[in-house]
Parts: sequence; structure tokens; C-alpha cells
Amino acid sequence: MKKVAFLSATVAMLLLSGCSTKEPAIDATANANGTSIGTNGNNSATGTDANAVIAPITNASANDTASAGSNGVNGSDGGLSSILFDYDKFDIRENMQEAMTKNTLMIKGKSIKVEGNCDEFGSDEYNFALGLKRANAVKAALVNGGVNADAISMTSLGESNPICLEKTQECWAKNRRVDFKLP
Repeated sequence: MKKVAFLSATVAMLLLSGCSTKEPAIDATANANGTSIGTNGNNSATGTDANAVIAPITNASANDTASAGSNGVNGSDGGLSSILFDYDKFDIRENMQEAMTKNTLMIKGKSIKVEGNCDEFGSDEYNFALGLKRANAVKAALVNGGVNADAISMTSLGESNPICLEKTQECWAKNRRVDFKLP
């Protein structure tokens, strides 16, 4: 009996260790254009900077990926642009605001599925949790921009749906995204 209780506690701790309790904060002062929509938060399960653990990985700069459409990153349907994220983050980057605003305008009145994706770094559980946090941040931004929350479904694909397979910084950055899928 003690073994079962210990095993259950151990499994629960392992599953929960990949999930942060910090939720994205939405700027309630954002206008309908979405110009100030944003989220904050560090998604490190341990509270430490994961960049220090995996040295070769760095955050993509705003100049590296100015917009999802202009650099060929687009796993989204219907002319919608994928939203890109920095390494180990789930806040919507400043250089993604224009794409987010355009997507919001195109989605209004429609049903949509947002799919969170990650690069190959981190455990499967961690990446599924991070992908869901990214999808949730995009959903919150859409709702803040006037899209009906009931019309948005979310899923996380973790690292299972890469659009780039090269072992380069630029490729990994393309896999840190949220795609929009029409039903």
C-alpha cells in the first residue's frame, strides 16, 4: 500500500514539475486594433533561466523574424499568419503584434483552432505545457481583440509538429509558434 502511495505521489510530482502556475497577464487597456495586447511570464518550471541550462539556445531578436509571413513561417490556414515566440517564453512578441492584429480581424465571426508548438528542447511534458500556454496567450489576445471566446479551441502539439528540421537557431525559432486552423 505504501509503495502505491509513493509511486502515485512520485508520478504526480513529475507531471506537475513541467507546469508553471504563472498565467499570462493580459493588458486590459488594449484597443480594438490590439496594439498593446501582450503577456508576461517566465515559463521555467524550476524558476531558473533555461537558457543557462542549454547554452547554444538564445532568444530570437526582433530583427531575426520580423513577421511570420515574411520569413516563410506559416503553418496556419486561410491566409492567417503563425505567431512566433522566443525560446522558453509564451508572451506575444512585440514584432508579432501586427500579425496578431491582422489575424484577429480575419477571425472575427469565425470558429478557429489555435495550435501551440515548441522546438525540440525540453521534455515532452514540458513542451506540451509550453505549447498550451502559447495557445492560451494567443486565445487571450484574440478575445481581448473582440473574438468570441467560445469560437476558439486550443491544443498543444508540443514538439511533435515541426515545420523546420534543420539543427540551426533560425530553424528552431520557426518551430516556436502558434498556428491557426480553420475547422
